[in-house]
Amino acid sequence: MSTARQPALEDKTLSGPYRLPPGSESDITAAAHALGWSLISYRPESATDARTWLAGLGQALGFPEHFGANFDALYDCLTDPGVLNSQGQVLILGNLSPLGDEVDILIAVLQAASDEWRDQDRALWALLDAPRLDLDPLPRA
Repeated sequence: MSTARQPALEDKTLSGPYRLPPGSESDITAAAHALGWSLISYRPESATDARTWLAGLGQALGFPEHFGANFDALYDCLTDPGVLNSQGQVLILGNLSPLGDEVDILIAVLQAASDEWRDQDRALWALLDAPRLDLDPLPRA
């Protein structure tokens, strides 16, 4: 009997943006809950452009009403401990097509925010549900 390797969420030093491996969402959800971390899955069906995609993400994450629905504001809210104050946060993000070429900006913002979280001994995992995206898959323990 083989044992499936679990997502490596507890290793904060690895946190950052990754590609969501197909069929792994239930394992990731279980691992996040076991660690006591927040998990948000955001896959908007009605977003038509980057601004509406980001606005919906801000709502899903409970950002303040003044959230500007742009990448600078996303970074600011992701790194403000008063907005997201857990020791660990897992974001599962999908339906990236409204972002177009700006998906690269999203990845850069998520990487920078994850770096900031690691500096505070916290973990921000951003798992992008986009099989064709040129990102490493989520590491396994």
